[in-house]
Amino acid sequence: MRMKRMLAQGEGCYHVISRIAGQQFLMNAGEKDLLMRLMFAAAVFSGVEIMTFALMDNHFHLLVKVPKAHEVDDAELLEKMRVLYGDKKTDRTLEDWETWERKGLLFKVEDAKAALRRRMFDLSQFCKTLKETYTMSYNHRHEHVGTIWGSRFKSVLLSADYQTLMTVGSYIDLNPVRAGVVENPAEYRWSGYGTAIRGKALSRNGLCAMVAAAYVKREIPLETALQAYESAMEGFIEQPPTEESEDKEGVAHEQRKPPVERPTFVREKVEAELREGAKLSLFELLRCKVRYFSHGLAVGPAAFVREVVGALTSSKDTSRRCACCDDIGLYTARRLRGENKVSVPRSSVA
Repeated sequence: MRMKRMLAQGEGCYHVISRIAGQQFLMNAGEKDLLMRLMFAAAVFSGVEIMTFALMDNHFHLLVKVPKAHEVDDAELLEKMRVLYGDKKTDRTLEDWETWERKGLLFKVEDAKAALRRRMFDLSQFCKTLKETYTMSYNHRHEHVGTIWGSRFKSVLLSADYQTLMTVGSYIDLNPVRAGVVENPAEYRWSGYGTAIRGKALSRNGLCAMVAAAYVKREIPLETALQAYESAMEGFIEQPPTEESEDKEGVAHEQRKPPVERPTFVREKVEAELREGAKLSLFELLRCKVRYFSHGLAVGPAAFVREVVGALTSSKDTSRRCACCDDIGLYTARRLRGENKVSVPRSSVA
């Protein structure tokens, strides 16, 4: 039996992961370019904000914010349809609607519009739109039949606080570094950070929104967002400044800069230290595959995770601190299959 997703009440942030069937490496450069374009189109249509992402050869990671639903009038609906479907398909749909109206079948038009609106401001509907749209394109171009995705997507509910968003966002953008594809995350063409560095407006907006949501709770300049995010990827995640600590232009008086000399990461050394019970620094943690960030039920501060746990069972508080996240205070919880309780993986680092 499928387990129910943990969703926020109203606005929520999520780490989303989906993989190609059979772990096939189908996503070459051209496929990732197309998937990225469809991802942004599906996000605009669905009203979902892509904060950052990493498209890999056989899977993808997204950090998304799903806002509270609001009324979408006909003009906004039409704009969203053109973004997702293009002008030709949208115009054909409008012609069908006009034909229905002339025949006195206005209810069919309203039903069609309502069906489109139900696909908005919903995490599952956004992922369905993205994966189905890409599958149809892939099948048409490669004479393939059936879905190319291995299973339904995974989602981890995230606290919208500074530590959590910056840590998970950095973890996502460092995927190509962990995979050995690039040494510098800025070099990767199919990630939120990499495309923001290259000037893509939607990626820059997402990055600024992610940092602003946790950093100063409002709009911030791109330069400030990049500096804060680059520091996070180097293992320096500080508490956001208060309103009083900022100048009139909204730039913090004091911001921690990345270290002049970047720390080195030697996987064999880290694995040996872990076997001896050592704790990881955040720099090392972000360069390891951490199950807590992709297999858990929720990630965030203790109070947030315990609230999530409380929605499942009130008999016992089973939230636990991430075993290797002592310095950043993150907790996680995982629901056991077939049981109304949560637990924590024994090993946090793969």
